Amino acid sequence: MVCSNSVLQDAAMNVLELPPIRPSSRHASRNPLTAPAAHQWTAAEPGKPIFLHDGAMLLLRPIAPGDVEALMRAFKRMTPEQVRARVFHALSELPAPVARAMCQVDPGQAVALVATDPDGAEIRGEARVHFDAVTLAAELALAIDPQFIGKGLGRILVEHLIRAARAHGMREIWGDTQAGNFAMLALTRRLGFTHDRKRDDASLVRFFLNLDSAAAHELDTSS
Repeated sequence: MVCSNSVLQDAAMNVLELPPIRPSSRHASRNPLTAPAAHQWTAAEPGKPIFLHDGAMLLLRPIAPGDVEALMRAFKRMTPEQVRARVFHALSELPAPVARAMCQVDPGQAVALVATDPDGAEIRGEARVHFDAVTLAAELALAIDPQFIGKGLGRILVEHLIRAARAHGMREIWGDTQAGNFAMLALTRRLGFTHDRKRDDASLVRFFLNLDSAAAHELDTSS
């Protein structure tokens, strides 16, 4: 999967993005094992059709509690390099408690989307933004199934999240990724994001987009 990365640190492990209450600083790490109870959906929405460059159709919808097993399977399809790009160390599977937390999102604090096969069985892309009411900055995370990289899915997901971030009053959308994550860097560059090496960790690149910029407005008004 193409992945953006926020450094999630816990004494035991680093894991994928979770939806806890956002800290006041966008530079603060989150502890995925202390996430509070989140908003519950009773069932997944049907999803709306989206079409990739090769003509394949997927369904796009908010993530739901019933996606836990599909999310865990999607993580297992990631290559070791992709896992390291997302969580910064080797991890063979997504722990079930973490997957459950990821599938329960408070819509006032975050938006999380999944792109699934037409029958809804498998997740081919997962993306989310967390809103910081203090800095008015939305933190982006993105993961694409290896078989769907290069087909335009990442762009579709990021464009939806840009619109969601602006609708929630955010002024900026940003994320961190490893300097060697060329697919994510290329995607964000095409979308008009600015890149900046993190001073405290040269292996990371921060990408960010001012949501008042012309580039962001062009994305917001595209299809």
